[in-house]
Amino acid sequence: MDPMRKVLAEWTQEIPESEIRRLLKSKTKYYLAGGLPGILPTKIFPEILRELAEYYDSDPQNVINEFQYGQTAGWPDLRKILAERLVTKDKITCIGGREDWEKILISTGSQQAIYLALDILINPGDIVVTPSPAYLGFVTTVVKVGGHVVTAPTDTEGLIPEYVEDTIIKAEKEFGKKVKILYVVEDSDNPKGTTLSFKRREQLFNIAEQHDVIVICDAAYKEIQFEERRPTMKTLDKDNTRVIHASTSSKEAAPLRIGYTLMPDFLHIEAEKSKGYLDLCTPTITQRIAEIYYEKYIEESLPPIVQKYKEQKDIAYQALLDTFPEGEFTNPTGGFFIWWQPKGEKAFSFNVDKFNQEVLLPNEVLVVPGKAFYPPQGHSYDPETRKIEQLKVINGGMRIGYSFVSKDLIDIGVRKLGNLLSEHL
Repeated sequence: MDPMRKVLAEWTQEIPESEIRRLLKSKTKYYLAGGLPGILPTKIFPEILRELAEYYDSDPQNVINEFQYGQTAGWPDLRKILAERLVTKDKITCIGGREDWEKILISTGSQQAIYLALDILINPGDIVVTPSPAYLGFVTTVVKVGGHVVTAPTDTEGLIPEYVEDTIIKAEKEFGKKVKILYVVEDSDNPKGTTLSFKRREQLFNIAEQHDVIVICDAAYKEIQFEERRPTMKTLDKDNTRVIHASTSSKEAAPLRIGYTLMPDFLHIEAEKSKGYLDLCTPTITQRIAEIYYEKYIEESLPPIVQKYKEQKDIAYQALLDTFPEGEFTNPTGGFFIWWQPKGEKAFSFNVDKFNQEVLLPNEVLVVPGKAFYPPQGHSYDPETRKIEQLKVINGGMRIGYSFVSKDLIDIGVRKLGNLLSEHL
């Protein structure tokens, strides 16, 4: 080891570079890797910028007021609009709309909100239960802050409540510590694209209540749904004591790096404190752009965008059906991703990372290997033995993104991928 690296914090040695960040550096024609939004309201944002320019031109004081440090918890007018939206669109009843705007915390992307939640909740060794596989930006951050990830099994409908409860019970017995957090992506999760039924949402909420576990409900894809949206778990949290509901503008507007979170009051206070040490405040200008978008444009601009994503998903899914070898896969009802893995032992032995580098990249195709969606260390619940085992990684899985490239390129790219898989498997 380079002796200079000894000065670094221990986590830098334990956690590798993000697989997604690494793959973003690769430029391929058939880019099925990163979850980049490929359909944006391109005419609306220039209009918003023109509106803001006129406002700033009208009075220099407006520039001084807004090109300025702001409240750590976020721009009040944006928080008011989002508080109202959580009530009217998400049917959340633990707040009263605009008058409860101070309960909304704006973050610099929902990734920061995840970090804030873990920062204020996790002590070294605290147990966090996640899906298997799960969003890498969550599981890796848990390890970074000193938490202990235990993965629970999923199927094509997401987390399996029976196994989640047994994971909590067995993990607490195995490690002699309480499970502190359950991480859930209800709608079109990353990476599998699964959406929890409302029955499962109720079951998971009741399990969290019974075992006194905080739920981090990552609602990143809640607006990108191709079917009628199901009520969020936060609607069950009527006293605002159990669920952290974290949303983002990145999928439903554009990557403005605006996250918005509703969490129990005792956590909100601490999260705002933590955020102050991270960035003092989220840039006001991006919050103003988001404010105008959510107030004036989202209702008319979002439906056609969602429809286009659905068309891209349908093309990717049909290409998969036509060309892929036998395996297990999802048919998402929203979001940006399809998950595929070989059946049997090859789900664990097939090396998608090697396949990416040696086969796909020369053919201008790229996916994200399944192993990226597991923590660098941790444990797994095994539904066959009903025990907590060493971390079990589905190396042969892959996340196939259909959000970024055009429909024609998606069709050709997924068919290339399927044919290459058939050839090499």
